[in-house]
Amino acid sequence: MSINSLLYTARDAIQAQTYGITVTGQNINNANTPGYVRRDPLLATRIMGQESHGSVEALGLRRATDSFLEGRYYSSVGMSGAAQTRDSALAQVEALFQDLAGAGVGDSLDRMRSAFNQLSVDPSDSIGRSEVVAALTDFVSRVNDTGQSLAGQRQGLLSQAKDSVGQINESAKELAKLNEQIVNAKLTGNDAADLLDKRGQALLKLSSLADVRVVEETDGNALIQVAGATLVEGNTARQFGIDLNADGTMKLTSSYPGSNSSTEITGGLSGGSLAGVFRVRDTDLAEVTSKFDTFVYDFTTALNQQHQAGYGLDGSTGLDLFDLSNVVAPPAGTSLSIKLNSAIVSDPTKLAASDLGTTLPGSGVNAKALASVFDASSIFGNTRNAGEAYSDLVGDVGVRRADAIAESSLRQTMENQAYEQKESSMGVSLDEEMIALTRYQRAYQASAKLLATADELFQDLLGIV
Repeated sequence: MSINSLLYTARDAIQAQTYGITVTGQNINNANTPGYVRRDPLLATRIMGQESHGSVEALGLRRATDSFLEGRYYSSVGMSGAAQTRDSALAQVEALFQDLAGAGVGDSLDRMRSAFNQLSVDPSDSIGRSEVVAALTDFVSRVNDTGQSLAGQRQGLLSQAKDSVGQINESAKELAKLNEQIVNAKLTGNDAADLLDKRGQALLKLSSLADVRVVEETDGNALIQVAGATLVEGNTARQFGIDLNADGTMKLTSSYPGSNSSTEITGGLSGGSLAGVFRVRDTDLAEVTSKFDTFVYDFTTALNQQHQAGYGLDGSTGLDLFDLSNVVAPPAGTSLSIKLNSAIVSDPTKLAASDLGTTLPGSGVNAKALASVFDASSIFGNTRNAGEAYSDLVGDVGVRRADAIAESSLRQTMENQAYEQKESSMGVSLDEEMIALTRYQRAYQASAKLLATADELFQDLLGIV
């Protein structure tokens, strides 16, 4: 090997070790950068072939990616997002049925029963009648407030779903553009690592909204599916939308840009905050609202029937306590539409406390019977009384919330585990990078020493000549 060969060998080695130091330095600098994937310099032996020297060369870098761990992490983020969204929404529902402060429907039930019992003692007492009307008015007010809150929360979740879909569509456009940039970078021989990191961050954001499945292609493109449907293919992004079915439940749709037709993909949605919104709005809230409406309808219907059998101080009979005429499809909508009979509100003497119309004010037997309705099994198919039915309703909400809390905790733990596994494989370890930096530094120093030695030999040769 000639002195020139030594010079070339040292030169190539210095360039290769410098490249290794540069890549390692980039890893160290980005150790805390969100979404950064560790780079590994690729060094290879330069084949001597017909050349008079062989050394080392830098072929580029490799991102330490693991598609399996990335996919698992995206999935765990989606499932955690769905669980947390459900837990947050059910916390608001649970607050509606908390009677600890005496502001719930349960407290108003006790007040009504007490007022009827008091009226039965002296049915001619105007103050007692006013107290009954006040108790009934309070009950209707609390029922209406609860029904409106449940309906308002469902409407709010619909808006939240539309916002999430809007974010999904924006992410789709961004990912389509990144696909195009990555393909172009690879075609022109440029490094696409930073673009790939940016795409990974966009995918992570998307996975928090909905379940994501990614298939990477050899040219750099990524086929991205959400809810089992293709969202991004190459540089083309589809559009998702939210519509309502005839029964008021939501449906997720997919369509091509500019197309007037869409395909429902609701059944494929399984993760992300959007899935949590669907579950809590169209399952949890819908079922709680249905049970609450049934409770109110059954209970007030039973009170109406008993009140119709009695007589007021003015001899009136056959009157309802509660006006259910605005309930379009009973029992659905009862909590929103129920009102107190305006005739009784304006004239409490029409409260039917007596069981006879010939001996007014009577014995108060019907007022006592109205109080007894609270203990009769007239609710949920004549299986539960008022207290039991309301307790069942509150218990059902509590069970749902407890399930949401447990699921959210479990999903968060799984997300943390998936993150740790991904980071251990793809993230930057400062200890490992410092070892690598030392290794490249020493190799660089040795290469520089070789270059200096070759230079000394060349100077000695020149001196001899």
